[in-house]
Amino acid sequence: MSDLEIFILIPLSACLTLLIITLIMRRFKHVLFSDNYDSSVLDTATQNTMSGAYVVLGFVLVLAMTTLSELDSKISQEATAIRSLERLLVLEGSKDSFTSRTYLVKYVDSVLNEEWPLIRISGANPKTAEAIKNFFTSLDNINPKDGKDIVVYSKILDRSDEVAKLRNARLFSVQNDLPAAFYFVSLFSILGVLLICSLRLVEATAMRVFALTIQIVMLTIMFSAVLVIDLPYLGDTVSSPEPIVLIHESMKKRVGLHNE
Repeated sequence: MSDLEIFILIPLSACLTLLIITLIMRRFKHVLFSDNYDSSVLDTATQNTMSGAYVVLGFVLVLAMTTLSELDSKISQEATAIRSLERLLVLEGSKDSFTSRTYLVKYVDSVLNEEWPLIRISGANPKTAEAIKNFFTSLDNINPKDGKDIVVYSKILDRSDEVAKLRNARLFSVQNDLPAAFYFVSLFSILGVLLICSLRLVEATAMRVFALTIQIVMLTIMFSAVLVIDLPYLGDTVSSPEPIVLIHESMKKRVGLHNE
C-alpha cells in the first residue's frame, strides 16, 4: 500500500465511521438522551479530546521522524565505513587484500540485492551473513610483513568490526517500531473522538459538520503520518540504501579496473 493510499484510506474510514455513528445516535436520540442534551458539555469534551489527541500524536510524530533521521544517518555511516575499509585494503596492497576486496564487494552486493529488499520481512539474510563471514575469513590470509603493514592490518580489522556492528544496528532498527500499545491507545482515542463528535452532530448545522469533519481529517492524517514514518522499510517513505549503492558502484569499477 502506498503512502497516498494510507493518507486517503484512514481519514476516509474515520469520516465514514463518524457518519454511521452519527446516524445511529440521531436515530435513537430520544431514547438515549431524552431532554438531557447539553451542547455546552459536548463542546468542552470535543475541545479537550481533540487537544489531547493532537498533543500525543504530535509528540509521537516528532519521535518517529527523529528515529527515521537517525536511521538514515546510520546508513550513511555504514556506507562510509565500507568505503574506508576498501581504502585500507587498497593501501595494504597485497594479493590477499585484493581477494578480500572482492569478497567485500560481494558482501555489499548481497546487502543491496538480497538483504535490503526483504529486510522488513525476514531481517538478516543468510546469504548476506555468509558473504560477510567469507570476507572475515579472507582477512585471515593477509600476512603483514613489517611494522607499517601491521598498523594497516590492525586498522583493517577495526574497520571490519565497525562494518559488522553497523550492519547489526541496521538489522536491529527494523524491529525498533513504536509499541503495539501505542496503536491500540491511538485507535481507541480516535474512536472516542468520533463518538464525542457524533454526539455533537446529533443537532447538526452545516458549519458544525464542516468544522468537525475537517478536525477529524486533520487528526487522522497526523495518525497516518506516524504510521508511515514509523515503518521506514515499507511504502513510499522508506530509508534509502542510496549511500551504499553509490559506494558499491565505485567499488565494482575499481575492482574491475584492477582485474584489467
